[in-house]
Amino acid sequence: MKELLELNPIICAIKGSEHLKDAALSDGDIIFLLNEDIMGLKEKIKFLHKHNKKVFVHIDMITGISSSPISVDYMKKEFGLDGIITTKTNIVKRAIELDLKVVQRFFFIDSMSLENAIESLRKVKPNAIEIMPGVIQKVIKKMSKTYPNVPIICGGLIDKKEEIISGLSSGAMAISTTDIDIW
Repeated sequence: MKELLELNPIICAIKGSEHLKDAALSDGDIIFLLNEDIMGLKEKIKFLHKHNKKVFVHIDMITGISSSPISVDYMKKEFGLDGIITTKTNIVKRAIELDLKVVQRFFFIDSMSLENAIESLRKVKPNAIEIMPGVIQKVIKKMSKTYPNVPIICGGLIDKKEEIISGLSSGAMAISTTDIDIW
């Protein structure tokens, strides 16, 4: 997986069918299918495979199938996908047992979510992890521009002076932190 990512630093993540052809014709070899439904998934995977793409399906976001370990068995057998994306440790574990590539997605909002991710990675070892959000300063700028009269407070994982400055310079009016050294 590491080699695949080194050769493909940009991954096409698509929702629905609107950009399926664009993804198939893109330079990258990896496609993340998000927000899909069970009825059209097999055809989309076949289409992308015809374009020599590695297809990872976000199993937690597939309408018509439960996000349980047995779903991984079914998806591997019936769809021939190259890997899955999930936030759930039990799904990661099952994918590993089936020798299916797996990307575990983590949403980091505060120090507790970071500790939970570390604990999860002690239990199972996915092929890769996806850290979200990737660019929070962009969100701060957009929100402060869109809602200029609503004060923005940034919090979560802030423990350095540079992070405070970055948040404030992006448009936040204040920073909240549990780090007593920052207080």
